[in-house]
Amino acid sequence: MVTTVSDADGHRYGMTASSFTSVATDPPLISVCLASAGTTYRMIRRSGVFAVSVLGHDHTSISRRFATADSPYSDRFAEGRWDTAWTGAPVLADAPAWLDCVVTACHQAGDHTILLGSVQDAATPRPVAPLVYHARTYYEGLLR
Repeated sequence: MVTTVSDADGHRYGMTASSFTSVATDPPLISVCLASAGTTYRMIRRSGVFAVSVLGHDHTSISRRFATADSPYSDRFAEGRWDTAWTGAPVLADAPAWLDCVVTACHQAGDHTILLGSVQDAATPRPVAPLVYHARTYYEGLLR
């Protein structure tokens, strides 16, 4: 789950991402690839911050809520318990892990943009198996 907050109005934005990648350990950097025309990408560019919440095996409904393109952004955060990270980006309070980032670079890649984020803070709130999504199917109990 990739989330951000708008500087101007304080609204939260987010989407389900299929993956993120560790880029470097010193300094700690990660990357996410987002559709360049998407609202979440535009809001991340505006705020300069984003967070990644790793979803647990029991977060299928939250993943679906954030993956639905026609879901109003105000309704996406109605499910789950959300905290605010150091940058102001929302993080899922009961996620297996989350990373709070400042955007350090953006690279165009076709109709997507690769965002590099410098990790400012991280936590592992709950030791639980992750949610696995493969071949358009959720595997909720696969790794338990």
